[in-house]
Amino acid sequence: MTELADRGHATWFDTAMPDAVRDGEADVIVAQRTCLPGPSAVFQRMARENHARMVYEIDDDLFAVDPSNRHAHQFFGLNISAHTRVGLDGSLERTPYFDDGLRARMIENIRVAHMVTVTTEPLADVVSQWNDNVVVLPNQVPAWLLDHERPTAGDLVTVGWRGGDSHGRDFGELAKPLRGFLQRPASRGQVEFHAMGADYTPRVASRHVRTRHTAWTAGVADFLKKVDFDLAVVPLRDTRFNQSKSDLAVLEMAALGIPAITSDAGPYATVHGGPNIPCSTSAQWTAALAELVENPEYRVQLGKQAREWAASRTIEGNAHLWEEAYEQ
Repeated sequence: MTELADRGHATWFDTAMPDAVRDGEADVIVAQRTCLPGPSAVFQRMARENHARMVYEIDDDLFAVDPSNRHAHQFFGLNISAHTRVGLDGSLERTPYFDDGLRARMIENIRVAHMVTVTTEPLADVVSQWNDNVVVLPNQVPAWLLDHERPTAGDLVTVGWRGGDSHGRDFGELAKPLRGFLQRPASRGQVEFHAMGADYTPRVASRHVRTRHTAWTAGVADFLKKVDFDLAVVPLRDTRFNQSKSDLAVLEMAALGIPAITSDAGPYATVHGGPNIPCSTSAQWTAALAELVENPEYRVQLGKQAREWAASRTIEGNAHLWEEAYEQ
């Protein structure tokens, strides 16, 4: 939205719709993941009455949330929502309830929208069963990442991972080979594991393994400025949900000049040809880790290639895609 504003468009974003916008004082209204009763009713009414061009935006396959992502699965998968009630002490409290209309509302929001925007082709295939006008707008990164000089951890080679606490089973694809690699004598005092976001360091910790954890920060930019990886690991299970995921994790690392070792699944599969080293077995993970840790020149070369690839995926260089989509 900021880049569109810089291009001369009047933009606004918030978690609630002001009355002026609801009354029709906007050309395009984008609703992201809208599924609760009140907002869905407003979105559907405005779409049917053509108050503005109504766009439904969705960036994950919310119809296939993995049960390992407990909170999201409860909300989207089991249709557990929440409402506010007055407790015995007079205070307001949030109470879960079964919302059997949640998926139906999402589908209806998609169906009535003038256009649906998604981040990947597989996700477009999912939502196109309800709306023919689906536009793929791939995730992009801010251009400043391409020039940012990331901090370093001194003489240690830092193997890094970033992500949220919903990736427990994804991390399971990597935990055993990474722990074994970090425990080997050649890694002691030479290599560390740095988890950013959720803390998965206990999954690889042992007496001879060096680990660090950095919690989430309030802003995405501040978080990315703290990334000090020499190489990134991006494990991903081969699930229906992950098939529709975007390549944002690798894209962010690539923009920082960090080569990535990934699972051979979803957006990181071999056939996609991204700037990553895809692995499908523990032996492949171990070999890729050894190759990048023990060959600093090769690691730097791959990082440069990754950054060159990421240069074509900036917000500033691709904002026209959003302009063109919204002007349809």
